[in-house]
Amino acid sequence: MGIYTLPYGNGTVDVTVEDSNLLYYAAPVPAGDIPDRDTVIREAFDSPIGTPPLEKLVTPEQRIAILLDDITRPTPKRILLQEVLRRLKAAGVPDTNITLIMALGTHRVQTNEEIDTHFGLDIIEKYRFFNLDYKDESVFVDLGTSENGTPIQVYRAVVESDFKIAIGNIVPHIAAGWGGGCKMIQPGVCSERTTEVTHLMACTIQNVLEACGTTDNACRREMEQIAGQVGLDFIVNTVLDEHKNILGLFCGHCIEAHRAGVALATTVMRPQIPGLADIVIASANPADIDFWQGCKPYIFSHFGVRDGGVIVFLIHGREGLCGNAPQHEETLRKYCAMDYAAIKADVDNGSIRDIVGINVPLFVATVADRVTTLCVSEGFSPEDIRDLGFTPCATVDAALEQAYRLVGNDATVGIIPFCGETLVRL
Repeated sequence: MGIYTLPYGNGTVDVTVEDSNLLYYAAPVPAGDIPDRDTVIREAFDSPIGTPPLEKLVTPEQRIAILLDDITRPTPKRILLQEVLRRLKAAGVPDTNITLIMALGTHRVQTNEEIDTHFGLDIIEKYRFFNLDYKDESVFVDLGTSENGTPIQVYRAVVESDFKIAIGNIVPHIAAGWGGGCKMIQPGVCSERTTEVTHLMACTIQNVLEACGTTDNACRREMEQIAGQVGLDFIVNTVLDEHKNILGLFCGHCIEAHRAGVALATTVMRPQIPGLADIVIASANPADIDFWQGCKPYIFSHFGVRDGGVIVFLIHGREGLCGNAPQHEETLRKYCAMDYAAIKADVDNGSIRDIVGINVPLFVATVADRVTTLCVSEGFSPEDIRDLGFTPCATVDAALEQAYRLVGNDATVGIIPFCGETLVRL
């Protein structure tokens, strides 16, 4: 018998699994000794991939835009921003030519407390700073369409800049295959209209279980084409372990550096398992703020379970069902428990206005009928859980007992403790 500790919110929860039942415990793969953080940062900036060093790319008269990800990403934002600013200062760029922009996509604006925690108001207040509501159409500029006809509408402050830098993090992603890279342009600083197209593309013309963990998929190709038209001159992308240590930093060309980062992330975040389990216990951590983020680990958990199996989904949900993107909550409640054909019919007949929001129900519907899902959450009410199409359970142990009743006491069990950033593979 083993007792396994899973991350849950800011704490942990234990689950007991008999040794005879345990098939795998799929933690991220240790990357060996943790490299010295300052050395990693210095070397990555000194020798970027596909470009000269940042301070040799910019000139003092240029207007610089630095795109920053939000609290849903674990990027060590403050220290990376400080290094970018230091390099810009070395190149003679004055503070007045630097604009900091939250690349929020369709997430809510960040609070002052969140900005202070992740960046430090002492830094932010020195620069022009945008923390914009994507519903405000006046902040966007229309740049025409992509080759595929996607309308390209981008923050005016980004378009008006001469040089664009994006600070982000590389993890598996359900739509783009991997986070980071050009994703900071689309959806990061694009309008709802632009994001509607790429998000719907990800749900309808590619299979989510085939797109996750790949860099060659329809959604990422479109995102990278849009970023190419907008311009993204330099990226700063981390690969982190589950304790947020920097394993690698990839600076430079928005595609070449990103692909190098994906290569490292694959070795860490795609652990091998011996087979598909009858039951998977998956903690949504660190993508556990709400189900708008928690949809990712829910999809990822399917990579470790057999058809007809059971997923025990553990998600803290401190901001409720959709607190980080509250404008989509009604859509999630109405559609998450529906089957794919019914949702797609409403998309096709035009009765759904929230096209960005419908991507989560479509993703869920693509895989939900493969398994029975038992959900344990402190932040979700039983009604919230049923609205997702899941069965509420009070504790992980109670959920596991119910799972055994569904598939048998001799069922194999897989555990994915950091499922928000783990994509298991056979």
